Amino acid sequence: MNEILWAAWPWIGFGMGIVLIIQLLFRDNLRSDTNVSRLKDPTWLSWAMAAAYLIHVAEEYGIYFANGQYILIQNFIDTGISAMFGGIPMLFFPFVNIMATWIAFPTAAIISKKHPVIGLSTLGFVLVNGLTHLGALINGGNFMGGITGILIFLPLFIWTVYACSKYSLLPKRGLIIAVSSGVVGHIGLFGLYIINKFCGSMVSTACVVVVAFLSMIVAWILCRVLNVDDTKKVSA
Repeated sequence: MNEILWAAWPWIGFGMGIVLIIQLLFRDNLRSDTNVSRLKDPTWLSWAMAAAYLIHVAEEYGIYFANGQYILIQNFIDTGISAMFGGIPMLFFPFVNIMATWIAFPTAAIISKKHPVIGLSTLGFVLVNGLTHLGALINGGNFMGGITGILIFLPLFIWTVYACSKYSLLPKRGLIIAVSSGVVGHIGLFGLYIINKFCGSMVSTACVVVVAFLSMIVAWILCRVLNVDDTKKVSA
């Protein structure tokens, strides 16, 4: 039964991603402004990133699952990375991905209707993840998750930054905040490994709940510290 659950959750997320994609392409409920193109709507773009991540996780953990183990985690064990960080428990990986892609990223997309800077704080996640997989490809390393990581994440990031700049979807400093806060959020995920090493798996697993929402928290703080109007939207 446990093996079925370990294998099933990425595909449950994949189904959620397909439902979101259908909604994004054929319905208007995931848009904030039907007077502009979907590709120029920050809320639509926020939901697109949420959907992309659900599809990505299915590739990374669903396809590469064998003998009751995620091949990515087995590589961490075989290369000594897991031991280096105190022995990362298997539960950590489903938990962090479910918290981020099932809960945090859709929450950001919902918030984007009123606060597009916070809603687009997933931009930095998309960038870091895409570049990580691109680096692995260039260096001949692990390519698991690389198809969606490179072919979906990087074009989505480039278009979103372009659209936000050209069509004033966000204030200029708001775009910088959206990208940088997502980068900080992704660094926070890597930081969980360090927490695991020095504080143990119970503490690192508990911190997942906060880290999953870290990019939104950082974006909210920076908008207020830098006096950026995160409710501003200019129709294209």
